[in-house]
Amino acid sequence: MQQTFADAAKTNARAVVVMTQADMFDPSMLTQGVEQNPELVSGFRPIVDAIAEGSRQFGGPVYLINGDSHMFNDDSPLEEGSPWLDVYGQEKVENLERVTVEGAATSTEWLRVTVAPNAASGSDVLNWERVPYSGS
Repeated sequence: MQQTFADAAKTNARAVVVMTQADMFDPSMLTQGVEQNPELVSGFRPIVDAIAEGSRQFGGPVYLINGDSHMFNDDSPLEEGSPWLDVYGQEKVENLERVTVEGAATSTEWLRVTVAPNAASGSDVLNWERVPYSGS
């Protein structure tokens, strides 16, 4: 992860995209008491630390795309006020945006992701749209 962010800085990348299967910010874990027992997610701590530190140092948009919990979600998991800050012992990270894609056998949609590498400064480098499955 450190090398990814170092390469992004070295090449003046507009954004960093991290894709994982694991949902390190699964909302259902909050209802299972992870705030009182952060050890439930201790296996995720090293990668969350690396993503948070890399995001802060990089400064540009960082997109975390994951599956695992299989319920679409679009949020900033380490923004100010997030319960995940305490769970992972992090300071806020304002430039990290997470998208969890729909999945599992009950999925009714897919996610169309568009990359705009030449978008104006301040514009989103990635855009996404939920697209319902069609056909028989």
